[in-house]
Amino acid sequence: MVEKVKVIIDSSSDLTFDEIEKYNVDVIPLTINIDGTEYDYRTISNDEYIERMRTATSYSTSQPAIGKFIEAFEKWTNEGYKVIVLTLSSALSGTYNTAVTASSEFDGVYVVDTKTTTRGMFFLLKDCLKQLEENVPVEEIAENLRDKAKNILTYVTIDKLDNLVKGGRLSKSQALIGGLLNIKVLTQLKETELVALDKVRGKKKLVTYRRKCSRYLSRVSIIGGKDYDKFR
Repeated sequence: MVEKVKVIIDSSSDLTFDEIEKYNVDVIPLTINIDGTEYDYRTISNDEYIERMRTATSYSTSQPAIGKFIEAFEKWTNEGYKVIVLTLSSALSGTYNTAVTASSEFDGVYVVDTKTTTRGMFFLLKDCLKQLEENVPVEEIAENLRDKAKNILTYVTIDKLDNLVKGGRLSKSQALIGGLLNIKVLTQLKETELVALDKVRGKKKLVTYRRKCSRYLSRVSIIGGKDYDKFR
C-alpha cells in the first residue's frame, strides 16, 4: 500500500500561492513586524515587504511558534499521514530546532534542515515530490534530502548596510562608512553561519562577482540582500 505523505515547508521558501496549490504543500509562516504591525506571507507580498523595509523605522522577524508545528503535525498524523518538513537553514533561524522539538511528540514526522532558504528550498521541494512520485520510502527521502542539502551553495548579497543596522547586525558607524564608500557585501551560507566572501564598491561589481561564483555550478541559490533580513 502506498504511504500517505504530507509535505510541510516554511514560508521563507517564497512559494507563490499558485505553487502552494500546485504542489499541495502546507506552509508554516514566519512573521515580520514592520513599525509595530505584524505580517506573514499571506498578508504582505515580497515586493511590498521590500518597499516597506526600505522606509521602516523599525522591524523584526520571528520564527514560527512551536504550536504552529504541533497543530500541523497533529492534524496530518491523526489522518494517517507521514510528514516531511522542510525548513530554512538552521544557521539563519531557530525554525529547524523548533520543528524538531515539536516532532518529538509524533511518530512519522521527518524534519529536514535544507541548509538554504528562499528558492534554494524549492530545489529540495521538487526533489522531494519527485521521489514521492517514485514511491521512495519516506525515511529514505528524508535522508536523501539531507544529503542533497549539503551540495546546495547559497550566496547572500547585501546591498544596503543600513538594513543590517535595523536588524541589529551592524553598528551605525560601520554602516555609515560602508554607505559613503558604496560598499556591497557577498556572503556564503555555511553550515552554521554566513561567511563574508568579499566586499566590493558598487552594485555592478557585486553582480559580476556573484555571477562568477555560480558560473560552473548547477545548484546555486543567490539571495539578494533584501531577502536575508527576513529570516532570524
